[in-house]
Amino acid sequence: MSDTLNLGVIIGSTREGRWAPVPAKWIAGVAERHGGFDVDLIDLLDADLPQHMSERDMWSTDGELSAPVAALSERLHRADAFIVVAGEYNLSIPAALKHAIDFYMNEWAAKPVAMVTYGGKISGGQNAAQHLRQIFPELRTMTIRNSIAFPRFYQHFDERGEFTKFEEHEPAAKTLLDELHWWSRALANARAATPMPSPF
Repeated sequence: MSDTLNLGVIIGSTREGRWAPVPAKWIAGVAERHGGFDVDLIDLLDADLPQHMSERDMWSTDGELSAPVAALSERLHRADAFIVVAGEYNLSIPAALKHAIDFYMNEWAAKPVAMVTYGGKISGGQNAAQHLRQIFPELRTMTIRNSIAFPRFYQHFDERGEFTKFEEHEPAAKTLLDELHWWSRALANARAATPMPSPF
């Protein structure tokens, strides 16, 4: 089996003026240089999921999915691991991210996920990360220990408008990716050896 795994980096905000694409592109670039992953940068704004979710979307396998739902489903299925990039909104995660998580079930299962968060407080969005640590296990998705946080990110731009803190986070990013790759390989091998039991 190839040592290169598929990594989905998810831009977890769709709000106007969002900063999420900036750290998402940074961590995607670090992951590409890492060498252990083929990286797919997934922007939930482009996914264009319907605003209202039917029960069929969550529980039924009958009928055809709409084009945007099916397209995102395929990309999530292809991934062996995820990095979710999200800001902290009112001590939690963006609504669009929760909406996307709830649209899918099997796509997330038996895969590891890491978090890159940012926020206006000293925690750097770790409240959002903690909520993701509660949500993902319900989908049988494993959250890894290491994460990256950017507190008060808006204070760290140079005169050209470039964020100045990415370089100092490169060692932490490598540690995160090493751990994520280990879990990705372990769980990919497990999925290949034995299908995951149905939760029902």
